[in-house]
Amino acid sequence: MKKQQHFPIEGMTCGNCVRHVEQALKNLAGVSQLEVNLEKHEAFVEYDSTLVTYESMASTLKEAGYTMREPAN
Repeated sequence: MKKQQHFPIEGMTCGNCVRHVEQALKNLAGVSQLEVNLEKHEAFVEYDSTLVTYESMASTLKEAGYTMREPAN
């Protein structure tokens, strides 16, 4: 099932951080579109929820040194 969500990302301070977050998330199977915004400290992710979950994305970013939060509904 395709989903699109904005996820708050903590720990980004510069353009290199944005690239690290992009690289980490783009390598996950199921992520089809990704836009990381440093000013808003968030990532817009379009993904297939049958292949990748919030938990797996958050875990991947934690390993890269960043924190992904669940979006407020």
